[in-house]
Amino acid sequence: MSEGTMKADRWKLGLSLFWFLFTFSLTAWWWIFSLRQLDLLGELLEPEKYASLRRMLLWEGLVLLTAVFGGGLVLVILTNRERSRNHSLRHFFSNFTHDLKTSLSRLRIRTEVLSEKNRDPQFQKLLEEVSRLDLQLENSLWVARGEGQKLLKQEIALSQVVGSLRVEWPELEIQLHQDARIQGDEQALRSVFRNLFQNSWLHGKAQKIEIRPELVRDRFKISVVDDGQGFQGKRSQLGLQFARSQSTQGHGLGLYLIRDLMRRMNGELQFQDSPQGFVVVLEIPAGVK
Repeated sequence: MSEGTMKADRWKLGLSLFWFLFTFSLTAWWWIFSLRQLDLLGELLEPEKYASLRRMLLWEGLVLLTAVFGGGLVLVILTNRERSRNHSLRHFFSNFTHDLKTSLSRLRIRTEVLSEKNRDPQFQKLLEEVSRLDLQLENSLWVARGEGQKLLKQEIALSQVVGSLRVEWPELEIQLHQDARIQGDEQALRSVFRNLFQNSWLHGKAQKIEIRPELVRDRFKISVVDDGQGFQGKRSQLGLQFARSQSTQGHGLGLYLIRDLMRRMNGELQFQDSPQGFVVVLEIPAGVK
């Protein structure tokens, strides 16, 4: 469970306690103050009228105080139960996803070994499906965690990120023209480029990807260009309405996630027009010199 989510749960419980104590104290003060004021005016009123007003204030105040106390107590109890239930669900979800990712990683490794030994195209197709499933699971986890997972700001080499992903697409030529020191979260950057490579390979049928970093002041503009089929449609909608995609192989979740992760790393994502292939420009802060 992330630190941000834990703070949110504590804030909810704290606000519930504050509301409960504030309203109960205010109601009790009003009740006591009203009775005291009535006692001061008691000499000016007839005994029967004074007794009737005091009895009315006494019972109305008692009922109101009881209702506020009961409602506030129920609110605090339900908030605490929700906090405990959310903690249990997040713990279960964390363990479940960890076990699932571990199983997928083992399956991918075994498939890679069998593919290298037998050279059977079926094993290669199975490997692609396993990689795609692993990526979809990773994307879903990023979206599910949302802003609750804070990203680190660290300096990392672009060649390190790209190099760790080449093994997942052995038939895809990934060419990095020059290295670049950029600032960002390493796990998030891997997810960004992993989605870009998968998009080019699966949807664009690309065979080659070129990555060209360019330093502009204190930011790097990284152009990612492939030789695939490109994109036919409105580029302004890319990365936005991922849930309405008509693709049978995905719902555009990867592009939506790329845009979101770049924004959270103080970067930007741009889709540029190109006569051939698919061109994406990532703008991200440069590392400290």
